[in-house]
Amino acid sequence: MNPSRFNTPSAKKLRREKTTMSNNSDTEKHPVQVYCRIKPLMEGAENTCIKVLAADTLCLKTPESKAVRKETHYIFKHIFTSYSTQSEVVTHVAYPLLEDLLNGKNGLLFTYGVTGSGKTYTLTGKQNDPGIMPRCIDTLFNSIGDYQAPKYVIKSDKMNGFEIQTEDEAFSEQLNLKRTMTNPKLQRKGSFDKLYENDGTVIHNVNKNSLYSVFVSYVEIYNNGVYDLLDESSGKSLQNKMLREDSRKNMYVNGVVEVEVKSAEEAFSLFNAGQNRKKMASTTLNEGSSRSHSIFNIRVVQLEQITYNENGQAMVPNENKIAVGQLSFVDLAGSERTNRTNNTGMRLKEASSINNSLMSLRTCFEMLRENQTNKTNKLVPYRDSRLTFLFKHYFEGDGTVKMIVCINPSAEDYEENLHVLKFAEMSQEIKVVKPEVNRYTPSVQRVAISKAAENKTPARLKTASSFTLLPQIPVVKFNFDDLDECRSAIQKVMKTIKLRESKGNSLDKEIEDKQKELRKRLVSLNEQSVLNSAEIKSLKGVIHKEKQQLRNVHLKMTDLEFGNRDMQGKNEELHDIIQTLKNAINEKDLKINQHQLEKQRTKKQLVMANEKMTQELDYKLRRQRDHLNAAMKAKDDKLRMVKGILDSELPPVEFQAIELEEEHVIKSLGSQTPQSLKSNSHFHRRNMNDASAPRKRRSKSAGDVWLEHNVIKPCPLDTVMQPTMKKRKSVSKLDKASDVTNPKQSKYCLLAQEPDTDGELETKLYKADIVPTCGGGAQVIFNDVEKLRQESPTKH
Repeated sequence: MNPSRFNTPSAKKLRREKTTMSNNSDTEKHPVQVYCRIKPLMEGAENTCIKVLAADTLCLKTPESKAVRKETHYIFKHIFTSYSTQSEVVTHVAYPLLEDLLNGKNGLLFTYGVTGSGKTYTLTGKQNDPGIMPRCIDTLFNSIGDYQAPKYVIKSDKMNGFEIQTEDEAFSEQLNLKRTMTNPKLQRKGSFDKLYENDGTVIHNVNKNSLYSVFVSYVEIYNNGVYDLLDESSGKSLQNKMLREDSRKNMYVNGVVEVEVKSAEEAFSLFNAGQNRKKMASTTLNEGSSRSHSIFNIRVVQLEQITYNENGQAMVPNENKIAVGQLSFVDLAGSERTNRTNNTGMRLKEASSINNSLMSLRTCFEMLRENQTNKTNKLVPYRDSRLTFLFKHYFEGDGTVKMIVCINPSAEDYEENLHVLKFAEMSQEIKVVKPEVNRYTPSVQRVAISKAAENKTPARLKTASSFTLLPQIPVVKFNFDDLDECRSAIQKVMKTIKLRESKGNSLDKEIEDKQKELRKRLVSLNEQSVLNSAEIKSLKGVIHKEKQQLRNVHLKMTDLEFGNRDMQGKNEELHDIIQTLKNAINEKDLKINQHQLEKQRTKKQLVMANEKMTQELDYKLRRQRDHLNAAMKAKDDKLRMVKGILDSELPPVEFQAIELEEEHVIKSLGSQTPQSLKSNSHFHRRNMNDASAPRKRRSKSAGDVWLEHNVIKPCPLDTVMQPTMKKRKSVSKLDKASDVTNPKQSKYCLLAQEPDTDGELETKLYKADIVPTCGGGAQVIFNDVEKLRQESPTKH
């Protein structure tokens, strides 16, 4: 498309909009597509550990040097043998992703394998035999070459989005580009130093009412740091870039240089410039080993709803829409073992970083598979590595994910191939959300490329002219009256016939070439079939022999299983015996412990009993001593009392009367009189002779303090006459001598209640004086008895 034909509406301005990524609201899921490509054997290598069983089945065999021989089968989406061409790989894997790119959808393709297994060759190829990336770029520009927007009309907003510039802004940018290209110092170094052959393949489902712009960027992940290979502002030393998240939760490299290209040559020039700055080194396994993960991004921006005016100029309406698709080619660094590469120093650090990032990729895949299998929601550790963090939105449903596993069939690489194939088998179990078709992109039927990819048949498409029909011979009418008109009609027919003849010859030649190519393929397939038949025959014998061995092994296994069951039964019996003995030992230990506890308890009881007996003996001895002292004191008192009686002027008859009166009081109290009163009475009798005056009533004194002794809880009197004791101390029991010997107390009163002979309740108050003695004690001398009773006036 000629840029001069591009025009805007009368306003001379384009509407500025952000990019619109594809919406992944569809819940349909499909697994990660994993392909396998087998590298041809190196010269001189004879032993192989890989064997292809079918178009999608591969067998990994242990080398002959191993003691244990086994075979493991792995299934892929498709297997490319060592005879497969680059064109077959691109047709099966890349062209469907390229069609999605033109429809505004995202795609991720990465190659995985050990060092020297052919990853870079599969992705890049050679000049005369391009790989996936160059063929996709050529096919992309072959398809949109006539529908490209002028340069700088669509511009990156540096935040993973795009915006549309005005016509004046785009023209200013183009002038700056021309000045840059005319200055040789500012021209990009290494431009156009490596081109690839263009096979002319075209994808026909391109919307003719849209304008397209292509942007490329090239980054690498080295030692878990992200570096822009197209950023020449920092000189030779690359600056580590940060990863950011845009408004649609998609990860991108902040500040990455994203260049708009208008031809495949410009894209190849940028790719070659980035390759010159990529980290490469020579190792034992590969002379040109990549020491980093390289990522080449192609983004196609589609400006839709373009119309044309009467002069054929493209018109952009005021309300336009943008659809953006992204295709990322990731060349992963090879996983390697240090015992084979013998890396040291910086190479060892690089290998460790590579293995760590690949291990993070495996961990993320395992966590995704576990979440989908067990329907859990565990956190996937994308942030452990820059590689997984950059592409996390792909695994969360923002595009189609494909992987090509490259295998070196040499027997020396058996261990590496085993780990690679296990990872590939696990990756196929992961399912990502199937992205829906971009709502702004019209649905168009797929061309023969997609059909060939779905049918898994290799196809190599030429330009559109190779598939067009021969031009039809025009129908003319001859007017013999006008010879010039007849002559021109005849010339037109002759011209069409010659054109049909020339195109027919080209088609015949192409058909002949196709026939030769088909014959070669048929001969090759026939040879392969013969070899396969012979191999199948030999394999049948091997299988028969292995079946016989398997049968023998099965019989031996059966015998061993019976023997194992017997041993298990005996083992269980022995376990039961051991458990019984343990239980018996535990019981004996328990009895021994109980016996020891009883001995200790008995010993303790004996000690306590001895102490108690000692205390009791001491107490008894103390009481006997006190009793003897009291008896001796009583004898002394009696002697003094006898002496007093002899010396007293009172006749003996009065002493006996007082003693009898006191005994009468005690008898009248009966069981209600406490032991303390009896002892006090005894004490009174014992000291009665000490009284210096005869018994007589004494008047009440207001200043006396009474000791009120209530041996029982008396019933309420409910009478007008009540005992009056203003100062008193009430006790229910005389427990200690201080209750009587208190010097503040001078009166004693004993309260007793009992029914008389008529059943009437009678209250008696036995009053006494408390007289201190010479020895510091006190004697109670009863001197009065008050009686209070209630009687009915009509009783007598």
